[in-house]
Amino acid sequence: MEAAVAAVGSAHVVEANQLDVVAGVPRITVRFTVDPNAYDAENRQALQAAANMRHAVEQVAVTERLAVLRRSRGTWQTLR
Repeated sequence: MEAAVAAVGSAHVVEANQLDVVAGVPRITVRFTVDPNAYDAENRQALQAAANMRHAVEQVAVTERLAVLRRSRGTWQTLR
């Protein structure tokens, strides 16, 4: 968890973080904000932050699926 928060927090404001175990699999959730910009630029920043986080976590643990979600008008949308 510390590696994930540090990786994202180096460039963005981390609002919350959480470690859950779902069906025996640990899940790290880091909620953060990106600098206001054009919609596509914000998405790129979020995807880059997630890639940085994954790289940092892989230094200490094995990772599987990475999902990047954006809150928009009350719903969570997956970024690709």
